[in-house]
Amino acid sequence: MNCKLLFSIFIFGGAALSVQAQTTPDLEAVTTQGNSTTNSITVRNLEGIRIVTDPLNMTVGTHTLRPSPVDPGVMRFDCGSNTVLSGWEFYNSLTNKSLMYIRQNTGAIGIGTPNPKTRLAVNGEMLAKKVRVTGKDWADYVFESSYQLPSLQEVEHFIAKHKHLPDVPSAKEVISDDLYLGQNLTVLLKKVEEMTLYLIAQDKKLNAYEQRINDRKQMLADREKLLSELEAMVGNK
Repeated sequence: MNCKLLFSIFIFGGAALSVQAQTTPDLEAVTTQGNSTTNSITVRNLEGIRIVTDPLNMTVGTHTLRPSPVDPGVMRFDCGSNTVLSGWEFYNSLTNKSLMYIRQNTGAIGIGTPNPKTRLAVNGEMLAKKVRVTGKDWADYVFESSYQLPSLQEVEHFIAKHKHLPDVPSAKEVISDDLYLGQNLTVLLKKVEEMTLYLIAQDKKLNAYEQRINDRKQMLADREKLLSELEAMVGNK
């Protein structure tokens, strides 16, 4: 076959190829000079099609396209190698760009990147209507009576020294270590709950001050009333 990369396709178990109502055991026989065809090709074989990607050993089939033995209605992309470079690549030859990689040894998927370090790595923006993050240690423990709420003076000193809130990663840490969404949401919720406790405490103080002011106003009003009554009694004598 006339290809830049050497590969060969083997049909296991005497695969039957149906081309426009014709059957042939040889894939090259239905192609134009063995490398292309405009005919319809149907492969009826549970073992599928094996593709050899190792030009040094043309007998080792590393990639296989076959029906899933678990769910026959699903097409399985099978890679029979655990090397780091083995896997599947979706490539756009018009733009000379790799669109997606699936690494065999880790199952990691890279979109826009050929070397994913996590189960899913996306080199670009993602758009979703809903994102669900599983996690633990949600920050409601802030409302427990045993929680030691730092004073605002302590928070002020920490900010003056470190230039960020306690428990919140600094800009330098985010740049070097990235940001974990679930953990960051927990920290932000913790700060919101602490702020709520500060506001509740401040509100209680304001209400107490307001009550003291109202009490003093009432006391002054009572004294003015008493003074008016005394002046009236003196004037009547």
